[in-house]
Amino acid sequence: MVNNRVLYLSRIKALACAAVVVLHTFFTAANYAAVPYQLHTMSAVRNCMMWAVPCFVMASGALLLNSKRILTSKKLFGKYIPRMVFALLIFSVIFSVFDAFTTAHYTPAQTLGDILSDIFLGTGWPHMWYIYLMLAIYLLLPFYKMICDHASSAQIKYLLLLYTVFLSIIPFIETMSGKKLPFYVCVFSIYPLYLFLGHALHTGIIKLPKNACGIMFLICTGITAMLTAYGAAVEKSSPETSSKIISLLGVYSFPLYLAASIGAFGYIRKTRNAPVPVLDDIAAELDSCSFGIYLLHMAVLKLIFAVIKFNPFEHGGTITIIGICIITLVISYVMTKLLKLVPYFNRII
Repeated sequence: MVNNRVLYLSRIKALACAAVVVLHTFFTAANYAAVPYQLHTMSAVRNCMMWAVPCFVMASGALLLNSKRILTSKKLFGKYIPRMVFALLIFSVIFSVFDAFTTAHYTPAQTLGDILSDIFLGTGWPHMWYIYLMLAIYLLLPFYKMICDHASSAQIKYLLLLYTVFLSIIPFIETMSGKKLPFYVCVFSIYPLYLFLGHALHTGIIKLPKNACGIMFLICTGITAMLTAYGAAVEKSSPETSSKIISLLGVYSFPLYLAASIGAFGYIRKTRNAPVPVLDDIAAELDSCSFGIYLLHMAVLKLIFAVIKFNPFEHGGTITIIGICIITLVISYVMTKLLKLVPYFNRII
């Protein structure tokens, strides 16, 4: 612990924050790809960053499910849930107004309708799905904590095994086979698995060697890149196979992403437990601003790619896109720091 921060969790959140920016930058830049190899390269980089959001959720699990962390109704309904609700409301308004003045040119009435649709139907900017996820996690958090506080290590492992089989492996089999299996457990999504995994790895219920985690992450990332290339290569000769691969690479329940996320989290979990000058200062800043950066970085990317219509492939290609990643991260960080000075906004981000 340094200044009430768990060092390795701060590092994970900082790296995941940067990876999300890279993921969305390359994914958005792909719209300007003029030839297939450019599109495939953008997709490969994007897919190789898919461990980022699961690691965010795992870090949340490590913190929120900690038995030493007391969860009161006042904290849940007075802090956690209102923060997500206000973030949803305020940024839905901001993003709709942004669209109205830039790309959509809505009338005031249309903008109001767009705001209501974005909030209640989830039709807003794609990255806002994370707010709905956190709302769902917070609503069930008392029960998640009850499980972690009273379950034995063996019971937690059993729960993780069930989640892995039914929320990751069976969906993978269904996608590849094209058959819907009748077996299921009463859980809607993959994210509780990541939440409990973060808790299990943080507390040592599951212990993995550092080097094994690193190798697993590298192997999974390499396979992800090769799968992306293979899916593109067979797009014309075997469209059904290509479609299955693309489908798998687009969901966080893909077993490969599950393994990559465990590898990344497990490796950083075992890193040197002492502050590293400069690097940990940067990590701490990104950690403290990670939610704001997540919310705001898409506005920067939309301004660059949709409003200015900047085509990176006409101005340096991949090197330029990497530069846009850095610029986007820096601008989003500065915007977040400024908003932290504004009353009410500082409670959200």
